[in-house]
Amino acid sequence: MLQESFGHNPRTLLHIAPYLLSRSVPPADIFKRVGVSPSALLNADGWVSRELCFALGSEVNAVTGDRFPGADIGRRFRLTDLGTWGVAVSGARTVREACLTAVNGIGLIHQGTDLRFDTEGASGVLSMSFAGRSAAHPQQHILGALAVLRGIALLAGAPEAVGAQFVQPYERAGDRLEETFGPSLAFGCDSDGIVIDRAILDFPLPPFDKATRKHDPLETAERLGVFVKELLPYGGVTIDRVASLLRLSRRTLQRRLRDFGFSFEELVDDVRRVEAIRRVGIGEESVLEIAFMLGYSDQAHFTRAFRRWTGLSPRDYARGF
Repeated sequence: MLQESFGHNPRTLLHIAPYLLSRSVPPADIFKRVGVSPSALLNADGWVSRELCFALGSEVNAVTGDRFPGADIGRRFRLTDLGTWGVAVSGARTVREACLTAVNGIGLIHQGTDLRFDTEGASGVLSMSFAGRSAAHPQQHILGALAVLRGIALLAGAPEAVGAQFVQPYERAGDRLEETFGPSLAFGCDSDGIVIDRAILDFPLPPFDKATRKHDPLETAERLGVFVKELLPYGGVTIDRVASLLRLSRRTLQRRLRDFGFSFEELVDDVRRVEAIRRVGIGEESVLEIAFMLGYSDQAHFTRAFRRWTGLSPRDYARGF
């Protein structure tokens, strides 16, 4: 697998923005600083490069001052937040089957992640590692992924039978990890993983009813992105119009976007930004044509927005290509 093919599905980043909001940090600023476009999260079938994902984790660590934000973010996930992968895992009959399903389907949410399930002695270990090398540090994403994987074992309803192991050596701050992973922790191990008591591996899990599954935040966001792009040329991108197309009330859409972590205005602005940069870079349309296609009433308003996004006018930006 080529290095540039390593990536994470946007679903794996779902709870970062709400976490930042809970720490009074504006998510859009952090995502853009790292180079992750908020509008990239509107594509449930897309991919965000691993380098950007790892850099985002490190930035969250830096701006919040939290030692292990990845763990706190990971434990916010319901398995079903992770789409088809999470639904399939949740529908398994036993913990063993759920772990094997997770391993077999990991390519749905991670490209270039080695996920294994081994049973040795008194325990089963669901271990993970990232293939290849990265310039950014993966620690926060390792912790987040392990917190999600712990949720698989917790389907059995026996948290006392679930522990965790870490490659990193023990440090005093490691006690903080007990809040996410429980008291049974081991450090300086050969792999990062979730350790599951063999006694619960074949414990029957409660049936999973897909009909009771809560709304999918990313599904709402993805459909919102489609409608925003369709409405841009007509200058009709309002939250009321989009809510109507989504068959939601304005209040419900606002609440779902709040859960997603970005406001309607921030997402619309980023969709415009990405599309503007793409069109200006291609150079097949005039600045005026692009302005109208993105819903601006005149070229001056578009140029001001473009300068805000890039620091350059559209013409100066195009000369750089």
